[in-house]
Amino acid sequence: MSWHPPTGDDRTLGVVDFSIFPHLDHERLPDNSMAGAEKWAAGIPGPAYAIDDQTAIKVTDGTVEVVSEGHWKLFTPDGEKLSGFTRNL
Repeated sequence: MSWHPPTGDDRTLGVVDFSIFPHLDHERLPDNSMAGAEKWAAGIPGPAYAIDDQTAIKVTDGTVEVVSEGHWKLFTPDGEKLSGFTRNL
């Protein structure tokens, strides 16, 4: 990913327990490829989602739901890669 937060890390605002790699495979962002997402996710200590522009993540009462007409991946610290599911926090 080419944008880097001023704090230097990928932490969210403490609202959710996962990181997001946005704009997956966007034509104007060549670094936002699946290979780039995998490399990025390898350095994330918690769950991380790579999502394209046709994907959203909905969190309701601790339940995470991926809503998508596009493509996405969930990377977990143990290396498991999942897609197309709902998980509870």
